[in-house]
Formats: sequence, structure tokens, C-alpha cells
Amino acid sequence: LDAETSIPDISEQTPIPGNAGVDDASKAARAGEIFWPYHERIEAELDRRQQADRPVAVISLHSFTPVYKGAKRPWHAGVLYNRDARFAHRLMTLLNAEGGLFVGDNAPYFVSDASDYTIPVHAERRGLHHVLVEIRQDLIGDEAGQRAWALRLARLLPLAYGGL
Repeated sequence: LDAETSIPDISEQTPIPGNAGVDDASKAARAGEIFWPYHERIEAELDRRQQADRPVAVISLHSFTPVYKGAKRPWHAGVLYNRDARFAHRLMTLLNAEGGLFVGDNAPYFVSDASDYTIPVHAERRGLHHVLVEIRQDLIGDEAGQRAWALRLARLLPLAYGGL
């Protein structure tokens, strides 16, 4: 919540009027309405799964724009991690073996304690295997692309997890 990117005034080169000059009370209200309920639900589900002695991993999915500030981004997907790269590197190896994919290693972004919450708090603090996957938006802009990536990840994530 303290990161500059939490409620940005601008996205790439586009101002976000609803975020301009947001005061502390409004920030707290947004956190109470959106941030905390979301993360409390994740925490409850992880607790439930661990108490049931079920295998648990944290998979965070995001997307990124094909062009950022005028620069074309070459990656089809990015595999991100912070301290523990084991799951991410296994998934990256499997994605690269698919052929025809350019997969970023902690690119186009990376995970850090200063800018991220899900991986450091829900995964690393619990000692859970984890990965953050970024998919380029033009590859999932229609149902066919969404289905292709969903099927790919549904097939590869268990393989990556199973080898840990």
C-alpha cells in the first residue's frame, strides 16, 4: 500500500484522474473496500488448504501491454519470482520447451518486497512454492488466446510443481 505504484497518478503516459490527489482517507477507504478483503480471502483459502493437508502453491497471473512507452515488448510471457526461483525456473523451462515462445526471466517486471504483496506475504512468508506469470495482452485478447494460455498453464503448472 505504500508503494508509489499502488495508486498511480499516471499509467504509462495516460493520466488517471480518479487517482490524482487522492487523500489518505480515500486511500484507506480503497484499501478497506478492495485490498484487504482480497488478501484476507487469499489468506483464508491458503489456511483452509494447509489445514486440510492439501498441496499448496501460490500462482499469481497478470498481463502486460505489448508496447510500453513506445517500446515494443518482445516477450510472450514473463515468469517472475523474488527470493525462491525454483518453481519459476521449472515453469520457464517448460514454457521454453513449448517452442515459439520468448519467455522473460523476471521480465518485463520483477517481484520485490517494496512493490509486491501476494508473493512476499502469501507465499514466501508461508514457505510456499510460488510463481507470478505475466502474459502479453495481445495473446489473450480473445477467447481463442485465453483458452490456449489457460490450457497451456493447466498442463504445465502441475508439471512444474510436481518436480519440486
